Amino acid sequence: MFSNEEIEKLIKAGAIGAEARELGASLIKPGASSREICDEVENSIMKKGAKLAFPCNLSINEIAAHYTPGINDDMKIPDIGVIKVDVGASIDGYLSDTATTVVLGSQFKELALTVNKALENVVSIMEPNITIYEIGRAIESTIRTNGFKPIKNLTGHTISRYNLHAGESIPNYADRSTFYKRLRPGTQVAIEPFGTFGKGFVVDGPKAYIYSLTGRKPKSISEDAQQLLNYIQEKYNTLPFAARWLTSEFEASKVETLLNELVRQKALVNYPILIEAGKGLVAQFEHTFLILDNKVIVTTLLKQ
Repeated sequence: MFSNEEIEKLIKAGAIGAEARELGASLIKPGASSREICDEVENSIMKKGAKLAFPCNLSINEIAAHYTPGINDDMKIPDIGVIKVDVGASIDGYLSDTATTVVLGSQFKELALTVNKALENVVSIMEPNITIYEIGRAIESTIRTNGFKPIKNLTGHTISRYNLHAGESIPNYADRSTFYKRLRPGTQVAIEPFGTFGKGFVVDGPKAYIYSLTGRKPKSISEDAQQLLNYIQEKYNTLPFAARWLTSEFEASKVETLLNELVRQKALVNYPILIEAGKGLVAQFEHTFLILDNKVIVTTLLKQ
């Protein structure tokens, strides 16, 4: 169970994450720089005394998740599209994870409204000891009601200190294997419905701009790679980080090569950009829930 101090830190991380999410949404304009938006969102989290739980994700249209600007990459916001803002804050390793979708152009609004309604329905039923199956069923039934599909291979997840994906997955559909699995008091969980009019699953894209430590010690790496690895271990602990964050301390032209070396040596894992298999546009909404003995706190709801 969480101590009062831990609950306070989790609530603070949630509030900062929620504010950053809304800031990111307010910056989505046609032609805007994804790099500038992500930099501003990330800086807003740090200015409030938190660290980043992971890089700001700004995934556009059929890109469902894991897009953050690369070292030499800066996607522009389209005139018409569906843009996901996914952010999180860390207070002493106690995390939040939250997302929203901004729609540019009226033709995709129903998709976003439907996926948002799926998350609202989870908020309304969430309680201590709820089964994971009930959550997935609520999400799937809401999304399918309006003719859309949940993305079956993207899930919510439990969270622990310094661990964004702590082991248990929360499917966005009624997965019968979760029928008897319950979210017990003392659990923190992120619920993130994804919906699309595509095929309903994602595939890896060709590029990755987000990494994290594996905890494995590489057998043989170059001196430069070892220096970079030492820096990552000290700076980011086990949490995901963006390649672009490293260019303030390391030569930009070498960072990608060194990261690839560390991935080959299994010291790092990378997270490819995830693309809807049928190139269907994707909407996402997400909140972090703190499950206590007799109540559930949605830490990433904006305070009224």
